[in-house]
Amino acid sequence: MTSDLYSSVFRQAESIVLEDEVLRVTLVPSVGGKIASLIFKPDGKELVWQNPAPGFLTSGYDSSFATGDMSGIDDMFPTIDECFYPDGPWQGTRMPDHGEVWSLPWDYQVNSNTKEATLSVFGVRIPYKLRKTLSLTGGRLDIKYILENLSPFAFKFIWALHPLFNVDQYTRIVLPESVTRVINVGKSPLRLGAYGTIHSWPITENSSGTFYDMSKIVPFGQGNCDKYYVQGTVPEGWCALRNERGGLEVRLTFPPEQVPYLGIWVNEGAYQGQYNVAPEPSTGAFDRVDVADCWGTLAGVPGRGTYEWQISIDVRRL
Repeated sequence: MTSDLYSSVFRQAESIVLEDEVLRVTLVPSVGGKIASLIFKPDGKELVWQNPAPGFLTSGYDSSFATGDMSGIDDMFPTIDECFYPDGPWQGTRMPDHGEVWSLPWDYQVNSNTKEATLSVFGVRIPYKLRKTLSLTGGRLDIKYILENLSPFAFKFIWALHPLFNVDQYTRIVLPESVTRVINVGKSPLRLGAYGTIHSWPITENSSGTFYDMSKIVPFGQGNCDKYYVQGTVPEGWCALRNERGGLEVRLTFPPEQVPYLGIWVNEGAYQGQYNVAPEPSTGAFDRVDVADCWGTLAGVPGRGTYEWQISIDVRRL
């Protein structure tokens, strides 16, 4: 199965397209280096949520993520929630909402021989370079990351993928059998209770005393918006979204040594009218660098060092 790599325009922005017989992947370097579109070609199905605006909504560096485009697949780095950096020479430095890199333009290079696209971006408030190389093989998108610490000081960070996958009431969140508990880190008092509340997975009791299946997505507009983490790590290194009516599965795989944590954002229409789920493989938990530092759930790279990992998105028929 051959793949192609070419330039195009997507929502009025210059784009790079990776394409084979199964997937068409559209990258927009100028808008946070995001994966703007992921189409399963046999069905012509767009797999990631699209903002209906004709052009990308850009709100600039250090803005709220909610004022941006909120579409496709972004990288969150070096934090998820806005916070103050906990230690070292950057102690007290404020880290922007959803991190720095989603709101920055990325540089890019394409290799027409290997059919790979490489995007890179430099840190603003902390000296680093984040680089990712994307390639496509038989319906599997591979993304290889390299983080370079450009300072002589150790650097702690959270990286997480933020893929807003389209869902419906037939979608199921599928996790390894070892996952039996999750921890609420969202603001959903009507369902998951206070921050830090631990729930059994997948059947749990909400704050009203009603049992329900967390792995199931309710019809649009009838549910909540939740954010939770798997309690502990995910040694199997995978998660999936499975559509039981459409017969399609989107599976994410990640190296548990470098990317040990998994957050899940579920939006059933309660937040800005969106209907999507974001499984978020992450190098740290729980969303804030300062909180993760207290819990000892941060990744780190030594001065002048590097940190490497890979994420794969595999789309398959059931």
